[in-house]
Amino acid sequence: MANTDVTLATAVDTLSQQERSAGFTHKWVIDYTDIDEGTGSTDTVTAALGNTPTSFFVTKCIGYITTAFANGGSGTLTVQVGTDGDPNNYMAATALITTGTGTTAGPIGAASGVIPTLAGSAGTSSDVLEALFTNSVGDSPSTLTAGKLVILMQIAEIELP
Repeated sequence: MANTDVTLATAVDTLSQQERSAGFTHKWVIDYTDIDEGTGSTDTVTAALGNTPTSFFVTKCIGYITTAFANGGSGTLTVQVGTDGDPNNYMAATALITTGTGTTAGPIGAASGVIPTLAGSAGTSSDVLEALFTNSVGDSPSTLTAGKLVILMQIAEIELP
């Protein structure tokens, strides 16, 4: 198994006040061409999302598929969102592709957007945010032919006394 680290073509977007009405502050758009790396059947791809502020808390994280994912085979693909030390801290592993046909467009992860654990959701030193994509033994990330994922998070900077 090999892991490929990728840098997204576009950096994190800080949402406008109007876009923040649902409580999210940051978004990332990940196209299948950003993660179609690695040819091994158990390869993973780690997409760097950036760093948290020095003192922070994260209260929400969800994903939204805007274009259904598909690959050339019969494998599966999941995504989880967290930090380099806890890759599923903000969104547990969620299927993007179930049997080569892809999950239909719409929300994924926790319906409420509430993070799955409280551990690591706040800190007093900056942490590395990442999305980890894992495929099954039936395929590799390089066989992706379609898909686009939007990750939304609420990240707040804490002012310490």
